[in-house]
Amino acid sequence: MILLLSKLFHQSLSKKTVSNQKLVYLGPPGTFTHAAIDLMTVPWSGEIVAEKEVSDVVFAVESGSADAGLVPLENSVEGDVLSTLDELIFRAAQCFINEEIVVPISFVLAVPSSTKNAPVTKVLTHPHAAAQCKEFIKANKIEVEFTASTADACRIVAERKEAGLGAIAATKGADTFGLFVKQTRLEDFAGGKTRMALISRNLSSPTGHDKTTLVITPVADRNGLLSDILTCFAKRDIGLTSISSRPLKTRLGEYTFMVSARGHIGEPTLQAAIMDVSNLGAAVKVLGSYPMNPEISSARVGESLPPGSVTSDVLKEWVERLVKAATEVPR
Repeated sequence: MILLLSKLFHQSLSKKTVSNQKLVYLGPPGTFTHAAIDLMTVPWSGEIVAEKEVSDVVFAVESGSADAGLVPLENSVEGDVLSTLDELIFRAAQCFINEEIVVPISFVLAVPSSTKNAPVTKVLTHPHAAAQCKEFIKANKIEVEFTASTADACRIVAERKEAGLGAIAATKGADTFGLFVKQTRLEDFAGGKTRMALISRNLSSPTGHDKTTLVITPVADRNGLLSDILTCFAKRDIGLTSISSRPLKTRLGEYTFMVSARGHIGEPTLQAAIMDVSNLGAAVKVLGSYPMNPEISSARVGESLPPGSVTSDVLKEWVERLVKAATEVPR
């Protein structure tokens, strides 16, 4: 496996000219994924094509009909984009993340210029956008109709030109379809961001500041296996930036784990850790080695702890109080 990967990353997309290559992205035009194209490290000067589904983007890249693809990976409010993860984990055999692009997420209320003075009573938007603008929708008692994307919402609103009808979308979507921005910053949580992934059939070359995303699937279950897997990285002082799980879609309780570790697959220390994981009885799949984005390279979890969370200074007292309360509940 390691020999194969070392050959692949020497064919890095970053070493090719992009002037005669094709990039596909999760469309339609006007989406946040479309906006991410402008934020890529290397500007894309070749053909750019919108696809309807994440599966279409991944298939185009893996089949060779496109040289690269752009898909959403994670949202700071809604979490992992499961449709993308499932395509990369369970369906694609050779699609690698080459770059992670962070796109600021802010929603606007867009209406036709001809109806800009009419109160908005109904909006079209994507379910994820509606979920991030709940307070605005509730406060204004607005009816919501879902569309395939926020850009589709803008297109339909522009076509209908109905008084009282608007779209909750990205500024780029409003601009793309010539809509008037009636209100900005509709989101419940300011500062939201979405992490996009640039994918291709080749691994990226090392930059000296990389991370590697792996899919680790225990073949045989036993107590302590996950702990032993994590130890393979910890004993080599390899930091993990994230860990999450996805069901294997066979039986309840069977999962695969997605782990992102600091370092490039070409580094001997990381290779040794992966070999140890494999020797523990786990299958390993590499989703990519790519430069770490400085916007997400450090964690500040303490700034946004979930309500009810406690720290070590009061943990013992908190547990004792909970246990006491539990024993006093009438049976």
